[in-house]
Amino acid sequence: RARGASRLLVVNDWLRRRYHQRHGQRVLQTWHGTPLKRLALHRPGFDPRRAIAVWRESRRWDALLAQNEYSAAILRRAYAFLPVFALKSRPVWIEGYPRNDALLIDDGARAETRALLGIPDGARVVLYAPTWRDDRTEIVEFAGARELAADLGDDVVVLVRGHSRTLLPGRDAEGTRVIDVTGFPDTTRLLLAADALVTDYSSVMFDFSATGKPMYFLVPDIEHYRGELRGFYFDLEAHAPGPVARTRDELLAALRSDTTEVYAERYAHWQAKFNAHDDGHASRRVVKRLFAAGFIDANPRGSETGA
Repeated sequence: RARGASRLLVVNDWLRRRYHQRHGQRVLQTWHGTPLKRLALHRPGFDPRRAIAVWRESRRWDALLAQNEYSAAILRRAYAFLPVFALKSRPVWIEGYPRNDALLIDDGARAETRALLGIPDGARVVLYAPTWRDDRTEIVEFAGARELAADLGDDVVVLVRGHSRTLLPGRDAEGTRVIDVTGFPDTTRLLLAADALVTDYSSVMFDFSATGKPMYFLVPDIEHYRGELRGFYFDLEAHAPGPVARTRDELLAALRSDTTEVYAERYAHWQAKFNAHDDGHASRRVVKRLFAAGFIDANPRGSETGA
């Protein structure tokens, strides 16, 4: 009901079948991350039903927000968000992600989140956040969170964050100094709380890199995922701004080492390409865009102040 009555919708995923855009309503699609894995029309194998669904879905969007130039080019093509497929002008705004502003502004949220999760003062927090797999419904636990926490020492806490598609009743992970945060409502606060990220192919890597904190990639199934399940837009192993581990032992060794200097140049190139617009002011720029495009009334009727 709220979605049907709103003048402006800001979404980061498909609106799906039940949504019917009413006259005057505007939709800003922010998507949910810069992609490494292939999306929509770019996924392996041609499926006519998928192509029709993608085309119908993207026609509902009035503007598309991109984190960077790289993802803008991909999203335009993957979702047929091009002038030739629409009767109206539909811009792509490359302004960075407003959600990442919080990663660059220290307003006490990091300390608050760590306290909320019961993380001891001075602990090193490792966040394990793998993406979902097209051929399974449960979280992949290649890291072995319980064993990882034990092997890294008493001053380390491991947070386990499953994808929304692997959110199942009960816990995905438990153990001493292991906290399951799959159901935690705000991923950004988890990125703030973490001192290091372990992921695989998740777009969370492009958000976390805005912080400059170390990242590690645990990818024992990379050939299968890249070659059969989804495919990649670029070679992760060649460009990753941190160690790429095929086994848990390799990951453990990397986490025990200081790899900052080794990957400093790669990290800098990565940030220049993917985080150039993540400067803490994306929200302000996007709101200005919304007013300029008429998605929000600067002086709504019935308001004397124009607020």
